[in-house]
Amino acid sequence: MKKIISTVAALGLVAGFAATASAMDFSMTGKYVLEGYMLNNADGLGFNPYSDEAGTDSAWVQTFLVKPTLKVNDKITMFSEIRFAKDSDWGDDAADGGPGMGDHRGVDIYHIYMEYMSPVGKLRMGRTPAGSWGSDFMSTSTTANRFMWWPSFVAEPFSLCLFTQKTVENDWDNNNDDNDSDMYEIDLTYKVDNMNLRAAYDFINDKTQSDVETALGSLYDRQHNRLKLNADMQFGPVSVLSEYGWQFGDFRDYDTEVAGLEEDRDVDAMAFMLDVSTKMDKLDIGLLYFWAEGQDELDDADDDMTAAMNGALDNGIGDDFNPYYILTGDHTGMLNSDEYDADPFMVQGGVHAIGIHTDFAVSDQLSLHGAVAYALVDEESGVEQMLLQQGLGAVSVDDEYGWEIDLGAKYKLLDNLTYELRGAYFNTGDFFEDIAEAAGQDADDLYLVSHHLTMTF
Repeated sequence: MKKIISTVAALGLVAGFAATASAMDFSMTGKYVLEGYMLNNADGLGFNPYSDEAGTDSAWVQTFLVKPTLKVNDKITMFSEIRFAKDSDWGDDAADGGPGMGDHRGVDIYHIYMEYMSPVGKLRMGRTPAGSWGSDFMSTSTTANRFMWWPSFVAEPFSLCLFTQKTVENDWDNNNDDNDSDMYEIDLTYKVDNMNLRAAYDFINDKTQSDVETALGSLYDRQHNRLKLNADMQFGPVSVLSEYGWQFGDFRDYDTEVAGLEEDRDVDAMAFMLDVSTKMDKLDIGLLYFWAEGQDELDDADDDMTAAMNGALDNGIGDDFNPYYILTGDHTGMLNSDEYDADPFMVQGGVHAIGIHTDFAVSDQLSLHGAVAYALVDEESGVEQMLLQQGLGAVSVDDEYGWEIDLGAKYKLLDNLTYELRGAYFNTGDFFEDIAEAAGQDADDLYLVSHHLTMTF
Protein backbone atom coordinates (compact mmCIF):
# COMPACT_ATOMS: atom_id res chain seq x y z
CA MET A 1 0.00 0.00 0.00
CA LYS A 2 2.87 2.40 0.81
CA LYS A 3 4.28 1.82 -2.67
CA ILE A 4 0.93 2.61 -4.28
CA ILE A 5 0.40 5.78 -2.21
CA SER A 6 3.94 7.03 -2.83
CA THR A 7 3.73 6.33 -6.57
CA VAL A 8 0.37 8.09 -6.94
CA ALA A 9 1.73 11.04 -4.92
CA ALA A 10 4.78 11.21 -7.19
CA LEU A 11 2.56 11.21 -10.27
CA GLY A 12 0.54 14.03 -8.72
CA LEU A 13 3.69 16.08 -8.15
CA VAL A 14 4.78 15.48 -11.75
CA ALA A 15 1.32 16.52 -12.97
CA GLY A 16 1.41 19.66 -10.83
CA PHE A 17 4.84 20.59 -12.11
CA ALA A 18 3.93 19.87 -15.74
CA ALA A 19 0.80 22.03 -15.48
CA THR A 20 3.00 25.07 -14.79
CA ALA A 21 5.76 24.25 -17.24
CA SER A 22 5.26 25.83 -20.63
CA ALA A 23 7.53 23.28 -22.35
CA MET A 24 5.73 20.18 -21.15
CA ASP A 25 2.21 18.73 -21.27
CA PHE A 26 1.29 15.93 -18.86
CA SER A 27 -1.77 13.67 -19.15
CA MET A 28 -2.79 10.38 -17.60
CA THR A 29 -5.40 7.72 -18.36
CA GLY A 30 -6.10 4.42 -16.67
CA LYS A 31 -8.67 1.95 -15.43
CA TYR A 32 -9.76 -0.17 -12.48
CA VAL A 33 -11.54 -3.47 -13.17
CA LEU A 34 -13.14 -5.76 -10.59
CA GLU A 35 -14.38 -9.13 -11.84
CA GLY A 36 -16.12 -12.09 -10.24
CA TYR A 37 -16.23 -15.56 -11.81
CA MET A 38 -18.05 -18.84 -11.22
CA LEU A 39 -17.11 -21.86 -13.32
CA ASN A 40 -18.99 -25.12 -12.88
CA ASN A 41 -17.32 -28.44 -13.63
CA ALA A 42 -13.90 -27.01 -12.85
CA ASP A 43 -11.02 -28.38 -10.81
CA GLY A 44 -8.89 -25.42 -9.73
CA LEU A 45 -7.09 -25.40 -13.07
CA GLY A 46 -10.01 -24.11 -15.11
CA PHE A 47 -12.82 -25.99 -16.84
CA ASN A 48 -12.64 -29.79 -16.74
CA PRO A 49 -15.10 -31.24 -19.29
CA TYR A 50 -13.59 -34.73 -18.88
CA SER A 51 -15.12 -35.50 -15.47
CA ASP A 52 -18.64 -35.01 -14.14
CA GLU A 53 -17.15 -35.20 -10.63
CA ALA A 54 -15.32 -31.88 -11.00
CA GLY A 55 -16.46 -29.16 -8.62
CA THR A 56 -16.92 -25.39 -8.93
CA ASP A 57 -14.28 -22.66 -9.22
CA SER A 58 -15.07 -19.11 -8.13
CA ALA A 59 -12.84 -16.09 -7.63
CA TRP A 60 -12.52 -12.30 -7.59
CA VAL A 61 -9.92 -10.72 -9.86
CA GLN A 62 -8.84 -7.07 -10.01
CA THR A 63 -6.77 -4.82 -12.27
CA PHE A 64 -5.57 -1.26 -11.66
CA LEU A 65 -3.24 0.50 -14.04
CA VAL A 66 -2.36 4.05 -15.11
CA LYS A 67 -0.86 5.34 -18.37
CA PRO A 68 1.04 8.63 -17.90
CA THR A 69 2.08 10.59 -21.00
CA LEU A 70 4.60 13.42 -20.91
CA LYS A 71 4.82 15.57 -24.05
CA VAL A 72 8.19 17.27 -23.69
CA ASN A 73 7.84 19.35 -26.89
CA ASP A 74 6.34 19.03 -30.34
CA LYS A 75 8.97 16.42 -31.29
CA ILE A 76 9.43 14.26 -28.16
CA THR A 77 6.87 12.39 -26.05
CA MET A 78 7.38 9.89 -23.22
CA PHE A 79 4.82 7.09 -22.69
CA SER A 80 4.45 4.55 -19.89
CA GLU A 81 2.08 2.08 -18.29
CA ILE A 82 2.30 1.46 -14.54
CA ARG A 83 0.52 -1.59 -13.14
CA PHE A 84 -0.39 -1.66 -9.46
CA ALA A 85 -2.34 -4.88 -10.03
CA LYS A 86 -3.01 -6.90 -13.18
CA ASP A 87 -5.45 -9.81 -12.98
CA SER A 88 -4.68 -10.07 -9.29
CA ASP A 89 -6.54 -12.93 -7.59
CA TRP A 90 -8.19 -12.01 -4.28
CA GLY A 91 -7.08 -14.23 -1.43
CA ASP A 92 -3.83 -15.26 -3.11
CA ASP A 93 -1.17 -14.17 -0.61
CA ALA A 94 1.78 -15.41 -2.63
CA ALA A 95 3.65 -12.67 -4.47
CA ASP A 96 3.60 -14.73 -7.64
CA GLY A 97 1.71 -17.89 -6.73
CA GLY A 98 -1.57 -19.56 -7.51
CA PRO A 99 -2.80 -20.71 -10.90
CA GLY A 100 -3.07 -17.17 -12.21
CA MET A 101 -1.11 -13.96 -11.92
CA GLY A 102 -0.64 -14.01 -8.16
CA ASP A 103 -1.09 -11.02 -5.87
CA HIS A 104 1.28 -8.65 -7.69
CA ARG A 105 1.78 -6.50 -4.62
CA GLY A 106 4.72 -4.68 -6.24
CA VAL A 107 4.47 -1.82 -8.71
CA ASP A 108 5.26 -2.91 -12.28
CA ILE A 109 6.47 -0.33 -14.83
CA TYR A 110 5.17 -2.39 -17.72
CA HIS A 111 5.86 0.05 -20.57
CA ILE A 112 8.26 2.97 -20.71
CA TYR A 113 9.35 4.37 -24.06
CA MET A 114 10.04 7.54 -26.03
CA GLU A 115 8.74 8.70 -29.40
CA TYR A 116 10.77 11.17 -31.44
CA MET A 117 9.38 12.83 -34.58
CA SER A 118 12.69 13.00 -36.39
CA PRO A 119 13.46 14.40 -39.87
CA VAL A 120 13.49 10.83 -41.22
CA GLY A 121 10.23 9.72 -39.58
CA LYS A 122 8.84 8.65 -36.23
CA LEU A 123 11.19 6.73 -33.94
CA ARG A 124 10.04 4.73 -30.91
CA MET A 125 12.49 3.18 -28.46
CA GLY A 126 12.27 1.51 -25.08
CA ARG A 127 10.04 -1.05 -23.39
CA THR A 128 7.10 -0.79 -25.77
CA PRO A 129 3.72 -2.48 -26.18
CA ALA A 130 4.13 -5.74 -28.09
CA GLY A 131 2.23 -8.86 -29.07
CA SER A 132 -0.80 -7.08 -30.54
CA TRP A 133 -1.01 -6.81 -34.32
CA GLY A 134 -3.88 -6.37 -36.74
CA SER A 135 -7.05 -7.71 -35.13
CA ASP A 136 -7.24 -9.49 -31.76
CA PHE A 137 -7.20 -12.93 -33.40
CA MET A 138 -3.52 -13.81 -32.92
CA SER A 139 -2.74 -11.06 -30.41
CA THR A 140 -1.50 -11.46 -26.85
CA SER A 141 -0.71 -8.03 -25.41
CA THR A 142 2.69 -7.96 -23.77
CA THR A 143 5.80 -5.79 -23.54
CA ALA A 144 9.15 -5.93 -25.34
CA ASN A 145 12.35 -3.91 -25.78
CA ARG A 146 12.34 -2.45 -29.29
CA PHE A 147 13.79 0.12 -31.65
CA MET A 148 10.98 1.06 -34.09
CA TRP A 149 11.01 3.33 -37.15
CA TRP A 150 8.22 4.66 -39.37
CA PRO A 151 10.13 6.16 -42.36
CA SER A 152 8.87 9.53 -43.56
CA PHE A 153 9.80 8.84 -47.19
CA VAL A 154 6.86 6.38 -47.54
CA ALA A 155 3.91 8.39 -48.87
CA GLU A 156 0.23 7.93 -47.98
CA PRO A 157 -1.90 5.86 -48.35
CA PHE A 158 1.04 3.56 -47.52
CA SER A 159 2.97 3.43 -44.26
CA LEU A 160 5.98 1.33 -43.32
CA CYS A 161 7.26 0.21 -39.91
CA LEU A 162 10.62 -1.47 -39.25
CA PHE A 163 11.76 -2.69 -35.87
CA THR A 164 14.26 -4.86 -34.05
CA GLN A 165 13.37 -6.53 -30.75
CA LYS A 166 15.72 -7.86 -28.10
CA THR A 167 13.74 -10.77 -26.64
CA VAL A 168 16.51 -12.38 -24.54
CA GLU A 169 19.89 -10.83 -23.63
CA ASN A 170 22.53 -13.19 -22.24
CA ASP A 171 25.71 -11.41 -23.28
CA TRP A 172 25.55 -8.56 -20.76
CA ASP A 173 25.22 -10.52 -17.52
CA ASN A 174 26.86 -13.89 -18.18
CA ASN A 175 29.09 -13.37 -21.21
CA ASN A 176 27.26 -15.79 -23.49
CA ASP A 177 27.49 -13.63 -26.59
CA ASP A 178 25.89 -16.23 -28.85
CA ASN A 179 22.99 -17.00 -26.52
CA ASP A 180 20.45 -14.25 -27.31
CA SER A 181 17.02 -14.16 -28.96
CA ASP A 182 16.09 -11.37 -31.36
CA MET A 183 13.20 -10.57 -33.68
CA TYR A 184 13.06 -8.31 -36.74
CA GLU A 185 9.88 -7.11 -38.46
CA ILE A 186 8.87 -5.33 -41.67
CA ASP A 187 5.29 -4.06 -41.53
CA LEU A 188 3.53 -2.46 -44.54
CA THR A 189 0.06 -0.85 -44.35
CA TYR A 190 -2.25 0.46 -47.08
CA LYS A 191 -5.07 2.59 -45.65
CA VAL A 192 -7.88 4.49 -47.38
CA ASP A 193 -11.35 5.52 -46.19
CA ASN A 194 -13.05 2.09 -46.33
CA MET A 195 -10.09 -0.23 -46.45
CA ASN A 196 -7.09 -1.04 -44.25
CA LEU A 197 -4.76 -3.73 -45.59
CA ARG A 198 -1.69 -4.78 -43.65
CA ALA A 199 1.14 -7.28 -44.13
CA ALA A 200 4.13 -8.07 -41.95
CA TYR A 201 7.13 -10.39 -42.06
CA ASP A 202 9.02 -11.43 -38.91
CA PHE A 203 12.38 -13.16 -38.62
CA ILE A 204 13.01 -14.78 -35.24
CA ASN A 205 16.65 -15.61 -34.43
CA ASP A 206 16.50 -17.64 -31.20
CA LYS A 207 19.93 -18.87 -30.08
CA THR A 208 19.13 -19.26 -26.38
CA GLN A 209 19.83 -23.01 -26.61
CA SER A 210 22.97 -22.71 -28.74
CA ASP A 211 25.29 -22.82 -25.68
CA VAL A 212 23.22 -25.28 -23.62
CA GLU A 213 24.39 -28.86 -23.99
CA THR A 214 21.86 -31.71 -23.81
CA ALA A 215 22.39 -35.15 -22.28
CA LEU A 216 23.56 -36.30 -25.72
CA GLY A 217 25.95 -33.37 -26.06
CA SER A 218 24.01 -31.71 -28.89
CA LEU A 219 23.00 -28.04 -29.22
CA TYR A 220 20.40 -26.40 -31.42
CA ASP A 221 19.34 -23.06 -32.87
CA ARG A 222 15.84 -21.88 -33.68
CA GLN A 223 15.54 -19.58 -36.70
CA HIS A 224 12.10 -19.23 -38.19
CA ASN A 225 9.83 -16.83 -40.05
CA ARG A 226 6.33 -15.48 -39.60
CA LEU A 227 4.04 -14.00 -42.23
CA LYS A 228 0.97 -12.02 -41.09
CA LEU A 229 -1.85 -10.63 -43.27
CA ASN A 230 -4.77 -8.50 -42.09
CA ALA A 231 -7.71 -6.89 -43.91
CA ASP A 232 -10.32 -4.55 -42.43
CA MET A 233 -12.85 -3.42 -45.07
CA GLN A 234 -16.21 -1.67 -45.21
CA PHE A 235 -18.74 -2.24 -48.01
CA GLY A 236 -21.70 0.00 -47.22
CA PRO A 237 -23.30 -1.42 -44.05
CA VAL A 238 -21.16 -4.62 -44.22
CA SER A 239 -17.81 -4.91 -42.41
CA VAL A 240 -15.26 -7.60 -43.28
CA LEU A 241 -12.36 -8.36 -40.93
CA SER A 242 -9.88 -11.14 -41.64
CA GLU A 243 -6.43 -12.24 -40.50
CA TYR A 244 -3.98 -14.95 -41.51
CA GLY A 245 -0.76 -16.14 -39.91
CA TRP A 246 1.88 -18.61 -41.07
CA GLN A 247 5.05 -19.58 -39.21
CA PHE A 248 7.74 -21.55 -41.04
CA GLY A 249 11.43 -22.39 -40.78
CA ASP A 250 13.72 -24.21 -38.35
CA PHE A 251 12.12 -25.03 -35.00
CA ARG A 252 15.15 -27.04 -33.82
CA ASP A 253 18.38 -27.16 -35.83
CA TYR A 254 20.83 -29.41 -33.97
CA ASP A 255 24.60 -29.15 -34.29
CA THR A 256 24.68 -32.95 -34.31
CA GLU A 257 21.57 -35.00 -34.99
CA VAL A 258 20.90 -38.26 -33.12
CA ALA A 259 18.50 -40.47 -35.06
CA GLY A 260 15.21 -41.02 -33.27
CA LEU A 261 16.18 -38.80 -30.34
CA GLU A 262 17.46 -35.41 -31.43
CA GLU A 263 16.52 -34.77 -35.04
CA ASP A 264 16.09 -31.43 -36.76
CA ARG A 265 12.50 -30.24 -36.69
CA ASP A 266 10.79 -27.62 -38.83
CA VAL A 267 7.77 -25.50 -37.99
CA ASP A 268 4.86 -25.12 -40.42
CA ALA A 269 1.79 -23.74 -38.60
CA MET A 270 -1.14 -21.63 -39.81
CA ALA A 271 -4.25 -19.90 -38.50
CA PHE A 272 -7.04 -17.88 -40.13
CA MET A 273 -10.04 -15.78 -39.05
CA LEU A 274 -12.94 -14.17 -40.97
CA ASP A 275 -15.64 -11.99 -39.40
CA VAL A 276 -18.44 -10.56 -41.58
CA SER A 277 -20.86 -8.26 -39.77
CA THR A 278 -23.45 -5.57 -40.43
CA LYS A 279 -25.17 -2.83 -38.45
CA MET A 280 -28.93 -2.33 -38.68
CA ASP A 281 -30.01 0.66 -36.60
CA LYS A 282 -29.37 -0.47 -33.01
CA LEU A 283 -28.50 -4.08 -33.89
CA ASP A 284 -25.04 -5.39 -34.81
CA ILE A 285 -24.94 -8.96 -36.13
CA GLY A 286 -22.08 -10.95 -37.56
CA LEU A 287 -20.82 -14.35 -38.69
CA LEU A 288 -17.41 -15.42 -37.36
CA TYR A 289 -15.21 -18.31 -38.52
CA PHE A 290 -11.73 -19.12 -37.26
CA TRP A 291 -9.24 -21.93 -37.71
CA ALA A 292 -6.00 -22.85 -35.97
CA GLU A 293 -4.00 -25.79 -37.30
CA GLY A 294 -3.55 -28.87 -35.13
CA GLN A 295 -0.65 -31.33 -34.82
CA ASP A 296 -1.06 -34.19 -37.27
CA GLU A 297 1.86 -36.46 -36.28
CA LEU A 298 3.85 -37.11 -33.08
CA ASP A 299 5.51 -40.43 -33.90
CA ASP A 300 8.70 -39.18 -35.54
CA ALA A 301 11.14 -36.82 -33.85
CA ASP A 302 11.61 -34.90 -37.11
CA ASP A 303 7.91 -34.23 -37.86
CA ASP A 304 6.99 -30.60 -38.51
CA MET A 305 5.54 -28.55 -35.65
CA THR A 306 2.04 -27.71 -36.91
CA ALA A 307 0.04 -27.14 -33.69
CA ALA A 308 -0.62 -23.41 -34.07
CA MET A 309 -1.81 -23.02 -30.46
CA ASN A 310 1.18 -24.85 -29.01
CA GLY A 311 3.63 -21.97 -29.40
CA ALA A 312 4.34 -22.84 -33.01
CA LEU A 313 2.51 -19.72 -34.25
CA ASP A 314 3.13 -17.21 -31.46
CA ASN A 315 0.35 -18.88 -29.42
CA GLY A 316 -1.98 -19.11 -32.43
CA ILE A 317 -5.30 -17.90 -31.03
CA GLY A 318 -4.07 -15.02 -28.85
CA ASP A 319 -5.15 -14.24 -25.29
CA ASP A 320 -6.77 -11.00 -26.54
CA PHE A 321 -9.18 -12.91 -28.81
CA ASN A 322 -12.34 -13.33 -26.69
CA PRO A 323 -15.49 -13.68 -28.84
CA TYR A 324 -16.91 -16.54 -26.70
CA TYR A 325 -16.97 -16.63 -22.90
CA ILE A 326 -16.03 -20.32 -22.46
CA LEU A 327 -14.14 -21.32 -25.62
CA THR A 328 -12.09 -18.09 -25.74
CA GLY A 329 -12.89 -16.22 -22.51
CA ASP A 330 -10.40 -13.63 -21.27
CA HIS A 331 -9.55 -15.49 -18.05
CA THR A 332 -11.45 -18.73 -18.65
CA GLY A 333 -10.95 -19.68 -22.31
CA MET A 334 -10.40 -23.36 -23.02
CA LEU A 335 -8.45 -22.45 -26.17
CA ASN A 336 -6.50 -19.42 -24.94
CA SER A 337 -6.96 -18.63 -21.25
CA ASP A 338 -4.55 -16.12 -19.69
CA GLU A 339 -5.45 -17.18 -16.12
CA TYR A 340 -5.13 -20.96 -16.53
CA ASP A 341 -3.35 -23.11 -19.08
CA ALA A 342 -5.39 -23.80 -22.21
CA ASP A 343 -6.81 -27.31 -22.56
CA PRO A 344 -3.80 -29.43 -23.71
CA PHE A 345 -5.84 -31.75 -25.95
CA MET A 346 -7.52 -28.80 -27.70
CA VAL A 347 -4.15 -27.07 -28.10
CA GLN A 348 -2.83 -30.23 -29.76
CA GLY A 349 -5.91 -30.78 -31.91
CA GLY A 350 -6.43 -27.24 -33.18
CA VAL A 351 -9.86 -25.89 -33.98
CA HIS A 352 -12.46 -24.99 -36.57
CA ALA A 353 -15.19 -22.75 -35.11
CA ILE A 354 -18.14 -20.96 -36.66
CA GLY A 355 -20.67 -18.80 -34.88
CA ILE A 356 -23.07 -15.85 -34.86
CA HIS A 357 -22.62 -12.84 -32.57
CA THR A 358 -25.09 -10.03 -31.91
CA ASP A 359 -25.15 -6.78 -29.93
CA PHE A 360 -28.29 -4.70 -29.38
CA ALA A 361 -28.32 -1.17 -27.94
CA VAL A 362 -31.49 -1.02 -25.83
CA SER A 363 -30.67 2.54 -24.75
CA ASP A 364 -27.69 4.84 -24.30
CA GLN A 365 -27.01 3.08 -20.99
CA LEU A 366 -27.98 -0.57 -21.67
CA SER A 367 -26.69 -2.97 -24.34
CA LEU A 368 -27.26 -6.72 -24.75
CA HIS A 369 -24.95 -9.34 -26.21
CA GLY A 370 -25.56 -12.83 -27.56
CA ALA A 371 -23.50 -15.47 -29.38
CA VAL A 372 -23.84 -19.07 -30.57
CA ALA A 373 -20.80 -21.07 -31.71
CA TYR A 374 -20.00 -24.59 -32.89
CA ALA A 375 -16.43 -25.92 -32.70
CA LEU A 376 -14.64 -28.91 -34.22
CA VAL A 377 -11.16 -30.42 -33.94
CA ASP A 378 -8.76 -29.69 -36.80
CA GLU A 379 -6.54 -32.80 -36.40
CA GLU A 380 -7.60 -35.82 -34.32
CA SER A 381 -4.51 -37.95 -35.06
CA GLY A 382 -2.11 -35.88 -32.94
CA VAL A 383 -4.51 -36.08 -29.98
CA GLU A 384 -4.85 -39.85 -30.38
CA GLN A 385 -1.07 -40.27 -30.36
CA MET A 386 -0.88 -38.01 -27.30
CA LEU A 387 -3.36 -40.25 -25.47
CA LEU A 388 -1.36 -43.32 -26.47
CA GLN A 389 1.81 -41.78 -25.04
CA GLN A 390 -0.04 -41.10 -21.77
CA GLY A 391 -0.88 -44.80 -21.43
CA LEU A 392 -4.61 -44.52 -22.18
CA GLY A 393 -4.43 -46.99 -25.06
CA ALA A 394 -5.53 -46.72 -28.67
CA VAL A 395 -8.37 -44.20 -28.46
CA SER A 396 -10.33 -43.01 -31.47
CA VAL A 397 -11.59 -39.49 -30.76
CA ASP A 398 -14.50 -37.78 -32.46
CA ASP A 399 -13.99 -34.36 -34.06
CA GLU A 400 -16.82 -32.55 -32.23
CA TYR A 401 -15.87 -30.10 -29.46
CA GLY A 402 -19.46 -28.93 -29.04
CA TRP A 403 -21.84 -25.96 -28.88
CA GLU A 404 -21.61 -22.74 -26.87
CA ILE A 405 -24.36 -20.21 -26.08
CA ASP A 406 -23.49 -16.80 -24.56
CA LEU A 407 -25.69 -14.05 -23.11
CA GLY A 408 -24.49 -10.74 -21.70
CA ALA A 409 -25.76 -7.35 -20.55
CA LYS A 410 -23.76 -4.15 -20.07
CA TYR A 411 -25.08 -1.10 -18.21
CA LYS A 412 -23.41 2.31 -18.04
CA LEU A 413 -23.79 3.51 -14.44
CA LEU A 414 -21.80 6.69 -15.15
CA ASP A 415 -19.89 8.01 -18.13
CA ASN A 416 -16.77 6.24 -16.84
CA LEU A 417 -18.32 3.40 -14.79
CA THR A 418 -19.81 0.28 -16.41
CA TYR A 419 -21.24 -2.95 -15.00
CA GLU A 420 -21.47 -6.11 -17.13
CA LEU A 421 -23.07 -9.49 -16.44
CA ARG A 422 -22.24 -12.58 -18.50
CA GLY A 423 -23.57 -16.12 -18.67
CA ALA A 424 -22.52 -19.03 -20.89
CA TYR A 425 -23.34 -22.71 -21.48
CA PHE A 426 -21.13 -25.18 -23.36
CA ASN A 427 -22.60 -28.50 -24.52
CA THR A 428 -19.59 -30.83 -24.68
CA GLY A 429 -19.29 -32.98 -27.78
CA ASP A 430 -18.09 -36.55 -28.33
CA PHE A 431 -14.42 -35.43 -28.40
CA PHE A 432 -14.51 -34.93 -24.62
CA GLU A 433 -16.63 -38.03 -24.02
CA ASP A 434 -14.17 -40.26 -25.90
CA ILE A 435 -11.21 -38.99 -23.86
CA ALA A 436 -13.17 -39.19 -20.60
CA GLU A 437 -14.18 -42.80 -21.25
CA ALA A 438 -10.55 -43.76 -21.93
CA ALA A 439 -9.70 -42.42 -18.45
CA GLY A 440 -12.68 -44.16 -16.81
CA GLN A 441 -14.65 -40.91 -16.40
CA ASP A 442 -17.83 -39.31 -17.77
CA ALA A 443 -17.77 -35.98 -19.60
CA ASP A 444 -20.04 -33.13 -18.52
CA ASP A 445 -21.36 -29.81 -19.84
CA LEU A 446 -19.94 -26.47 -18.66
CA TYR A 447 -21.48 -23.29 -17.24
CA LEU A 448 -20.04 -19.84 -16.57
CA VAL A 449 -21.41 -16.78 -14.74
CA SER A 450 -19.29 -13.65 -14.35
CA HIS A 451 -19.72 -9.97 -13.58
CA HIS A 452 -17.43 -7.03 -14.29
CA LEU A 453 -17.22 -3.50 -12.91
CA THR A 454 -14.99 -1.20 -14.98
CA MET A 455 -13.95 2.35 -14.14
CA THR A 456 -11.91 4.37 -16.64
CA PHE A 457 -10.31 7.77 -16.41
